[in-house]
Amino acid sequence: MDIHQNRSWMYNRLMSNRRGYNDAFLKGVDEFVSFACQETNLSNGKIRCPCSKCKNLKFFHFEKVKVHLYKKGFIPEYWYWTCHGESDPNICLNTSPEVFSIEEGNLNKFENMVYDAVGLEYEMDHDEEKDDSPSVDETPNIEAQKFYELLDAAQKPSWPGCNNHTELSFAVRFLAIKSEGNMSQRSCDQTLALMKETHPLSNLIPKDFYKAKKLVSKLGLTAKKN
Repeated sequence: MDIHQNRSWMYNRLMSNRRGYNDAFLKGVDEFVSFACQETNLSNGKIRCPCSKCKNLKFFHFEKVKVHLYKKGFIPEYWYWTCHGESDPNICLNTSPEVFSIEEGNLNKFENMVYDAVGLEYEMDHDEEKDDSPSVDETPNIEAQKFYELLDAAQKPSWPGCNNHTELSFAVRFLAIKSEGNMSQRSCDQTLALMKETHPLSNLIPKDFYKAKKLVSKLGLTAKKN
């Protein structure tokens, strides 16, 4: 049974008549809280709240988290509880030296990864579209916006003057280190917070694990089973 079937209760909160909660949802919330309350996930006795409003950005006592989940439900697509110590098998990071020896040629590899993720030769197609159509200001569609954001992250240095990492390459490398060292969510957040504080104010270091994972996941990296 895949994760979507196994945890379908997460997004099936209310009974069909909307006059009560599904038993599977109540049982599942207890299961989630039990998992989230493992010692490595606690912060002053509190856990992250994954409700649709808090979005794993706030910490509360587990009883309050349960109330939030009852009232607001889970944040969309939170099938894997990565902010609570669970690994996401859909993100696999190749940490071989040739990928992370950051030279100009290898930085370009990240740009190629962006093109691969978008699934088309975007620049070529875009140039053809410009030749065949009038010059007008248009809001990029969702696919184009994704392309621009990823390409921007693959090209911008992590901070002004940094010549060995871009916003994207840093995030990929950090998640690789997390995977190799089996770092907890809390350790990742604290490490990134310290790095962000000690580098130039205009740095593009992710503020927490969630932001790094969100950026890298746009590349559509898949798990590699040993």
